[in-house]
Amino acid sequence: MKEALNKEIEWDFKNGFLHIKVFDDKLPTKWNFTSDLQTSTWEVPIGKNHHGVLYHDFDKYPHMLVGGTTRFGKTVFLKIQLASLLMNKKEHVSFYILDLKGGLEFNRYKHLHQIKTVASDLLEACRTLDQIVKDLKERERLFKEKGISNIVDTKIQKRSFIIVDEAAELSSKLVTKDLKKYAEYCMNCLGQIARIGGALGYRLIYATQYPTREAVPGQIKMNMVARLAFKMPESIGSRVILDEGGAENLDPLPGRALYKVEEKREIQVPYISDKTLEGIIHDLGSEETRTDRNVIKND
Repeated sequence: MKEALNKEIEWDFKNGFLHIKVFDDKLPTKWNFTSDLQTSTWEVPIGKNHHGVLYHDFDKYPHMLVGGTTRFGKTVFLKIQLASLLMNKKEHVSFYILDLKGGLEFNRYKHLHQIKTVASDLLEACRTLDQIVKDLKERERLFKEKGISNIVDTKIQKRSFIIVDEAAELSSKLVTKDLKKYAEYCMNCLGQIARIGGALGYRLIYATQYPTREAVPGQIKMNMVARLAFKMPESIGSRVILDEGGAENLDPLPGRALYKVEEKREIQVPYISDKTLEGIIHDLGSEETRTDRNVIKND
C-alpha cells in the first residue's frame, strides 16, 4: 500500500466517469535541451510528462501565455523557443524580443539576422510594437486583396515571433503617470497582434512573473488558447494564466509547469544554458557560412 501511495497519478473527469492513471516512473526533476529535439516544422518541445516529450505547434495555436514566479523557468523556456525555432526554421523565422528586464537576457543575441530588434524598456517596446502593427496592417491588406484568410493555407513559410519577457512592465496601472500613455499604446498593439496576427503569420509569446489582471489584459488573454504556468505563490496567479488553480501546488522545482491547450498536463520543461544556446547559434552561423561558400563556388 505504501508503495502505491508513492506512485504518481493523473486523473480527469470525462463523460461522467473518473479516469485515473497510475505511473511507475516519476516525472524527471531536470532534463536538458538537445539538438535531437529539432523537428523542421513549427512544432517546438514544451516538456516531458509520463507519456514522453510534448510538442507545441505554433501553426495550430499561434499564441502562448506564460506565467510563473521568478527563477522557476520562465525565461529559460523563452530561450528554448528561440533555440528550437532557429534550429527548425532558421531561414523563415524572425524575432521581435521585448526583454523588459533591461535587455539582460536577450541583448547578447541581437547580432543574429533573425532577430529584428531587442527592446529593453517601455519606450523601445512602444516603437517596436508600432512598427509591427504597421507591418501587420499592410499584410492584412495584401491578404484581403488576394482572398487569403489564414497563412497556414498558403505556401508562405515566413513567421514572425514577438516574445515579451516581463509583460507587467507594459501595464499602464503599474507604470508612472508620465509613461502611462506609452504603456496603454503597447497593450493596444499587443491586443491587435493577439487578435488578428495569428492568421497573418505573427506569433505572440507573452510572459510575466506577475500574473495579475493588470499585467494580462482580457483583450490579450482571450486570444491565447495555449497556456503555460510555472510555480506560483498563490492560486490567483494560476487562475490568471490557466483560468483555474493548480500552479500554486506544483513542486518547487525549476522547470516544473502546467501546460494547457485542450486539457491541463503537468510537465517538466527542458533546461538550456546560455552556453548551450550560444553553441547552437554558433553552429547555425557556421552552417550559413558553409552554404554561402558553396553558392560562391558553384557560381
